[in-house]
Amino acid sequence: MSRRMASARAAAALVTALVAALVSAQGAIPPDLATMADTEREFARTAVVKGWRDAFLDFFADDAIAFTPAPASAKDRLRKQPSKPFSEIELVWEPRLGDVATSGDLGWLTGPSTSINHTTKDKTPRHGCYLSIWRKQPDGRWRVFIDVGADAPQPVPFGAGFTRMAFGGRYAGTDGKEAAGKSLAAADRDLNARIAAQGAGRAFASALAPASRLHRPGFTPIVGPDAIATWLNVHATTAEARDGAAEAAAAGDFGYSYGTFDIKAPKPQSGAYVRIWNRDASGRWWLMVDVAQPVKQ
Repeated sequence: MSRRMASARAAAALVTALVAALVSAQGAIPPDLATMADTEREFARTAVVKGWRDAFLDFFADDAIAFTPAPASAKDRLRKQPSKPFSEIELVWEPRLGDVATSGDLGWLTGPSTSINHTTKDKTPRHGCYLSIWRKQPDGRWRVFIDVGADAPQPVPFGAGFTRMAFGGRYAGTDGKEAAGKSLAAADRDLNARIAAQGAGRAFASALAPASRLHRPGFTPIVGPDAIATWLNVHATTAEARDGAAEAAAAGDFGYSYGTFDIKAPKPQSGAYVRIWNRDASGRWWLMVDVAQPVKQ
């Protein structure tokens, strides 16, 4: 083998190793994300011991919000509901996918859920997919700020184990939490304006990353830009959304937004939306997860 060929092979091997290291780094679980997922698991275990309502009160932040569809105190709503033991209302869930800001102050998790009401004759399990937004508290503990879910017709599939949401080239600027929050709010408003002007399918398509997810009641989560746009073109042919609020992490690379929506056709529906966003190296925000929580009629 010539020296030139050996050098070329060595260079190729180095490139392969660097690419593998980059892929591994993208998929690695940061310590803050691992802690947040562990806290979610502890939350789920507590629901078995104390019942779902009391567990929610333990693991929700004091300022956690629920949607009516306007934001309201989640804990106030929980306290108005009776406490039920796990033997009566069985609720189990598990974090399987999520992400966290580089600054370690905000993050989110999603995974499958199953509930059974043992007080009724029908013991058929009800499947769903939850999404929770977590904030790190002043004492260092992670607590839920927003929790929304969507029922599904069958067990919701996820990859093996727990993984980090794929997103390359994360933002590493220094504009700060306030400026990043304003930038995120502007991205949310822009998407809502385009939904009204262009239709939901076309508007969403321009804001989605390869791994983006759409959670809608009655459906298995829709994953990927093409599948999401196709679903919206069928199920939200005429829609409007009104922005409510947005918050970015201190690192400016991650945030969430929420507001209200109205679907006029093909089936009238209204409620609240919650969106998860990642920001890339150029400063552009990408919609990673969109969850709709319709108002019960």
